[in-house]
Amino acid sequence: MARIRLLGQGIGYSASVAMQSAALEALGLRHRYELADVTPDRLADTVAELRRSDHLGANVTTPHKGAVLPLLDEVEPLAVRAQAVNTILNRGGRLLGFNTDIPALVDEIRALRPEPRRAVVLGAGGAARAVSLALQEAGAGAVTLVSRSATAGASAWDRLPELLAEAEMLVNATPVGTNSDESPVPAAYLHRQLAVLDLMYRPSPTRLVRDARAAGAPARAGAGVLLGQGWRSLEIWLERAAPRDVLAQALGRELGAGADVQGDARG
Repeated sequence: MARIRLLGQGIGYSASVAMQSAALEALGLRHRYELADVTPDRLADTVAELRRSDHLGANVTTPHKGAVLPLLDEVEPLAVRAQAVNTILNRGGRLLGFNTDIPALVDEIRALRPEPRRAVVLGAGGAARAVSLALQEAGAGAVTLVSRSATAGASAWDRLPELLAEAEMLVNATPVGTNSDESPVPAAYLHRQLAVLDLMYRPSPTRLVRDARAAGAPARAGAGVLLGQGWRSLEIWLERAAPRDVLAQALGRELGAGADVQGDARG
């Protein structure tokens, strides 16, 4: 039996345990997937523990995706470009870093709006940078980050109405809407030509997704991204095909009938 950990802070909301545990059971493996709520000052010690022979590796989430890079022995080029690692593999005591978020994001973006000419990303942190890179990988034209704070490289929030009026895609990479009925965007700004991807997945669908659909726009919450990164991570740890249907069904049970786990872009 081996351990796989999810490293993050304030991550009690995560659906990954239910999803990955179901997959491991379906494969007849006794491995454990478990949360590790880690403060920044404990991160280095926790990552060092992953080198032990009873650990297969880990997932990494907020706020540690960037901070783990210098703690690893090798990082794949995509993760270096993103400056974010969300998957760690323990290979004989050497720690290898990967980013499975970006290919999962690319899949969701293409399902909603292949090659959007203009895209707007809400946020300016690590998640927003990953989304920006995924949009480029998906063939997007102009990508504009919008932030409430005066962040270099991001447009001011008061420009949101004019930016969304011309955009073909909106991605929410802020935590607004998690476990609440809030939306980061007034419903009046949404229109049917604006595809919407909300990285939040609790509740599913989120208020932003519901408002977008009411405006006639294709929209999805973040369950599909969670699923896409999850099966890719599992394949890295196990070096075998992941039971994607099992992962999807477990995630659907965890999040409820409204989760955008499978199906077309309109859910």
